[in-house]
Amino acid sequence: MVLVKQRKLSLGERFYFKTVLVGLVYTVKNIFKKKITRQYPEVKLDPAPSFHGVPVLVQDTEGNPKCVACGLCEFVCPPIAIHIVGTETDRPIERAPKTFQIDMLRCIECGYCEEVCPEEAIVMSQEYELVGGNRHDFKWELDQLLTPESKLKPRLEYIRKTFHRWRVDARDEGTAAAVPGKGGAGKPLQGTKVHAALERYGDNY
Repeated sequence: MVLVKQRKLSLGERFYFKTVLVGLVYTVKNIFKKKITRQYPEVKLDPAPSFHGVPVLVQDTEGNPKCVACGLCEFVCPPIAIHIVGTETDRPIERAPKTFQIDMLRCIECGYCEEVCPEEAIVMSQEYELVGGNRHDFKWELDQLLTPESKLKPRLEYIRKTFHRWRVDARDEGTAAAVPGKGGAGKPLQGTKVHAALERYGDNY
């Protein structure tokens, strides 16, 4: 049999005087110090271009989506959050999405869709606040996803630098570099995951 010696509590400890006093002293001591926490939601976060927010579709200057409904983002999406139905169009791109839906409750914001897209039509935005009353509210359709290209410019510049897009190997192409709108757009280039996938799967990708 083990005897446990119980310590006798003081009057202050029995009535929590000491605990309350220590708490008050700590509060008064720190209340006038500079705040180190963000006062959210009053003070919003200003994300850097590298931030992975919710994915959105890039809208060109004519108000159309840049998406060509190739289905690469739908194919590569790990949680199967993207659903696309393509259709033909009279525009030079020939195909466009009839419906484009992303289930934001499934989306893990990994950025695979952005990385695999050959047209820079889907990018990770700086939007991080998602609010809805039911599950249907989180299934974003084409009209909710479309975002003007001007608003996404910092992110687009970041991913071009990160993924080395629009850069062409001079030994293979006979030129030092290619930029959007000058023969480089829409081509899966050397060193990207798109190029590797096409090399592996060919026309079945």
